[in-house]
Amino acid sequence: MYFYIIYCILLQIYRVSTQDPTANIPQGRIVGIKVYTESTLTPVEIFYGIPYANAPIGRFRFSAPERHPGWRRTFFAHRMPPRCPQQDLNAENYSEDCLFLNIFAPKRADGKLLPVIVLLYSETWLRGGATLPCQELASEGVVVVTVNYRLHLLSLFTLNSVAARGNLALLDQYLALLWTRENIAAFGGDPNAITLVGHSAGADCVLHHIVSPRSAGLFHRAIIMSPRNVWRAVDKGLNINASEVERISRAIAENLECSGKTDKDILNCVRSRSVTDIISVALNSTWLNNLQPISDNFLPDSEQYLPVSVAEALTSSKMSNIQLDILMGTTNLEAINSNDHYYEDLMKEGPQRIFEYATTKAIPETLRLLSLQEEALSMLIQAIRWEFWGAQTRNEVETETISAVEGLARMETSSRWGAGGALLAARLARRATRLYVYRFTQSSQIDIQGRHFNFTGAVHGADLIALLGDALMLQIARRPATDSEKRISSIFRKYIANFVKYGYPDANDGWERYKVGNAYVQEIREGLSNDHNSLSASRDVAFWLKYLPNLSNLLSSREHSEQFVTEKDESRLRGGMVAMSAVSVVLLLLLCAAAVLLYWRRTHRFSLHDDVMNHH
Repeated sequence: MYFYIIYCILLQIYRVSTQDPTANIPQGRIVGIKVYTESTLTPVEIFYGIPYANAPIGRFRFSAPERHPGWRRTFFAHRMPPRCPQQDLNAENYSEDCLFLNIFAPKRADGKLLPVIVLLYSETWLRGGATLPCQELASEGVVVVTVNYRLHLLSLFTLNSVAARGNLALLDQYLALLWTRENIAAFGGDPNAITLVGHSAGADCVLHHIVSPRSAGLFHRAIIMSPRNVWRAVDKGLNINASEVERISRAIAENLECSGKTDKDILNCVRSRSVTDIISVALNSTWLNNLQPISDNFLPDSEQYLPVSVAEALTSSKMSNIQLDILMGTTNLEAINSNDHYYEDLMKEGPQRIFEYATTKAIPETLRLLSLQEEALSMLIQAIRWEFWGAQTRNEVETETISAVEGLARMETSSRWGAGGALLAARLARRATRLYVYRFTQSSQIDIQGRHFNFTGAVHGADLIALLGDALMLQIARRPATDSEKRISSIFRKYIANFVKYGYPDANDGWERYKVGNAYVQEIREGLSNDHNSLSASRDVAFWLKYLPNLSNLLSSREHSEQFVTEKDESRLRGGMVAMSAVSVVLLLLLCAAAVLLYWRRTHRFSLHDDVMNHH
């Protein structure tokens, strides 16, 4: 009898442990799947493709997202959802019906709610929104939510009106945050402990949400990983205004033969076109570069999501302090990005072309970004070449393609993400509750698309690969992570998990806060002391923001001092030249007399050689 009771209990435990996980929310019942990770015996429950908004098709295209009404029958969340349409429609399966989210939740026996991560990822505003495997991150004791959101023209098309307002990626994310706050408890997540995390263009999204008055209270901490356009967050002059994006949108509509008399006619016409036509017609590189989120202050106050840009908000005296803990970081070879093909093209052309590109284009563009003096251009180029290529001659640099590319990447990364990131961090440090900054420098073996590299630094995406670990490695590289990759992944993931749980990344206080006057940067790399790391990051920033501006000003003032700027001073100049000539004649006579005297002394005294010999 007793054995039978024990058998029934064990059988019931087995059935419970092996059955698919379920969750009940106002939309309906959801059934997910279980997976196990290498780092823990506790399963992670995954729910793929939960719709958080109506499909943005037909009359909903180019409109703000609307809540999904739910379903009557059980929703089986077993498959990864399709990607939103983007620049390369042939890359993977996609669908315009794409407003889904995925949830990764560790199974908890005690029933306590866990902190939540909402992860935003796309490489640019035009492409790169992949489905990320987050089970290893979830196994650290956090619930992870990944969000699909609209990209390309389907997100950014605007006629500067309520009907076609633009910024739809941000509004999709906003609705996903609302959904998470309302429903995440059913999956074991704490709605009062949400951290918003973004990588690349997703990090730019996080910055927009930080300054948006609409998103206040929807998340409690923020992590900004490798922001795509960091300088647009610090320089108001680099932001694309709404009128420019409207002009691009109308030009694309004309290319689609949608030039109606009214905005409503244009909008209805573009809605009738196929996704393929819409994406393929926008091939102008200038258009694509300028398709960005915009300040939507042309809308009624109640409809605005971004009244001002990030750069304006962070410098405005009207903006209150940001009641958030923030963690921000980049890699040290950010410029090497698999989605930016010019680096790949340069490597094919060889080191000589790389060196020419650096000297004639990359360095001058960087100097213009920093607003340094054009008059001192040649000398500043020499200083930059010395800093990033050392004392190597041009021929020495040109013998090795990898080292030439890495030198160029370090130069562009330290100026754009290093110096730009320092300016952004200084502004955030004045407003955020707490700020921590890292630089990921562990040598990269692959990039975010699985291509093999042999650099001594970390390319763009290396920190995201480390965060998600072996699951992402298997997805992109079709191989398990190496022991070294697993070690750095464990270190970095623990930092992130600590920050999400407690508001600080290192429980042993080894990672100092970033403050104005103490710009501490934690370097993420095996076997490198923090003292060396902090100095390395500080040196990069000081080179661009202190040394080069001082050198530029010095050279510029010297050139100006050597010029005669007015005809009025010509007579004084001529008189000064006569006086200087007279002084020169006197000095010449004195020099001749001194020469005669020295000759006479030499013939009547010991030579220097004789004097030395006598002392010996």
